[in-house]
Amino acid sequence: MSGPLTDQVVMLFSTPITLSLVLLEIFISVRFDKQYYKVKDTKANLVLGLGYVIIDTLSRGAGILLLVFFYVYGLHLSFFAGSVVLYWILLVLAEDFTYWFMHMMDHRVRFLWAGHIHHHSSKEFNFSVGLRSAVFEPIEKFFFFIPLAFIGFRPLDIVLIYVLAQGWGTFVHTKMIKKLGPLEYIFTTPSHHRVHHGANLKYLDKNYGMFLIIWDKIFGTFEPEDPLVPVQYGTVKNVNYKNYLDIIFNEYNQIVKDTKQKIPFRNKLKYIFGPPGYSHDGSRQTTRQMRMEEKVSKKNLKEKTTKSVTSEII
Repeated sequence: MSGPLTDQVVMLFSTPITLSLVLLEIFISVRFDKQYYKVKDTKANLVLGLGYVIIDTLSRGAGILLLVFFYVYGLHLSFFAGSVVLYWILLVLAEDFTYWFMHMMDHRVRFLWAGHIHHHSSKEFNFSVGLRSAVFEPIEKFFFFIPLAFIGFRPLDIVLIYVLAQGWGTFVHTKMIKKLGPLEYIFTTPSHHRVHHGANLKYLDKNYGMFLIIWDKIFGTFEPEDPLVPVQYGTVKNVNYKNYLDIIFNEYNQIVKDTKQKIPFRNKLKYIFGPPGYSHDGSRQTTRQMRMEEKVSKKNLKEKTTKSVTSEII
């Protein structure tokens, strides 16, 4: 149904555009001393981007076959069969929601976070960080896209929309663009995605949308960029990685170490499938625990301030 527009054609045209954006941003950074880029970090972004391309190339055939299987033996719902326009609109909405859900799971299930964290491990935020893709996402995405094929969306169309969305996803990795006016209400913008990459407690686990921001607004994971709270890029616990492989596999190694502890089996499972930051002994905290602690601290501070004011009046 996609005709001459295929994911390969999109990648053929989007690659030079993306590289041009990177070069333009580097020029602006150097010319106006913005310090958007650091050589070591940019090299890591490009190497991880190359790793993504290699994994994507090796896994794409098997992934599409997986979707084809579920498409052939699926439901073939016909409510959009009479309209090509309706078909594509529904596919964009369904796939964008699916990506939002996958992205949220990447942040809330530690095993999935281990494959996603290196996209967030950069302390910079520029177009090249958009190339610092989660290396194993090309494999992961096909499993999340199974329901789309099962209800009747063609596998190649699913892949096409994913590649198009990825292009937009690269565009939103920049500090150069501040706000995009009315587009901020519907689409994921650079401002929204800066929040997503923030390690500030206020910004943690927010704005998962790839193309549309509406899912975050509907399901309560939206957080606007606050001009009074500058975004601190990176992860809560910034790691000094030894090499590129360490960037990719460090969190997997940490999971292995955690599960080797002499603890009950249920705790071992939580170290794998629980939220990032989980610890059986309280030595680390999840985002939820940190927010609860902050809430209690603010409440105690408010009560203490109220008592102090009251005593002064008396």
